[in-house]
Amino acid sequence: MDAARKVLVVDDDADWREFLRLSLEDLGYEAIEASDGQEALDSLSRDRYGVMLLDLNMPGMSGLEVVERMPRNGKPRIVFLTSAAAQDVGNALRSGPHYYLPKGASRAQLSLLLQSLEA
Repeated sequence: MDAARKVLVVDDDADWREFLRLSLEDLGYEAIEASDGQEALDSLSRDRYGVMLLDLNMPGMSGLEVVERMPRNGKPRIVFLTSAAAQDVGNALRSGPHYYLPKGASRAQLSLLLQSLEA
């Protein structure tokens, strides 16, 4: 599958990851799951993704730390998909050209955001 249609889902909540994976597959994307920041970085070193859906608050390594440690070449577009406080989300969004969806966003909202990132 084209790398633009591959999405890395990074969240420590297994049920949420599964929901996102199933939603993405229904929308025609290939979804790969990572349960923490280190797993995400390992996956990014092995494969290319068009988009990474990234939680901000995870044990061990925060979403912002993942962004800071990512390889510079071939970086996917980053969507912070989180229930973090507005201030934390604002700080993360200032770290680069990133996007945001609140946890609990509908499948339609997720689809619309992903379509806009493909343009």
